[in-house]
Amino acid sequence: METQHTYLQHCYVAGLQYYDALKIWNKLTIGLELEMRTEPENKFDRHAVALYFEEIKLGYLPRSDNRHIAKLLKAGWNPYEVRIQSIHNNRDMNERLEICIRIILNVEVKDLLIERKK
Repeated sequence: METQHTYLQHCYVAGLQYYDALKIWNKLTIGLELEMRTEPENKFDRHAVALYFEEIKLGYLPRSDNRHIAKLLKAGWNPYEVRIQSIHNNRDMNERLEICIRIILNVEVKDLLIERKK
């Protein structure tokens, strides 16, 4: 069965200038899937959700967009697919990388669970 999705939101990646996004900028392409990870110990935002590509932190979901996503991820659920929607090389760092977040609809519950690190 083909995976079905529904659109949730799109936003720009926050904090690009503070992490290693520019070091791998040429590897980033439209449609590339990214990974979301919560950072409950983040001293600036207890709902922080970092975005990664190949173990490299690119930045974060904006604070205004992360609360509900972080709650589900912290509970061990990940019904999301995050992909790069657009790349703007000549814009301000806060508007260079836009992502689209979709909710995966037709998956089994076991496939939504996040593996817990022991």
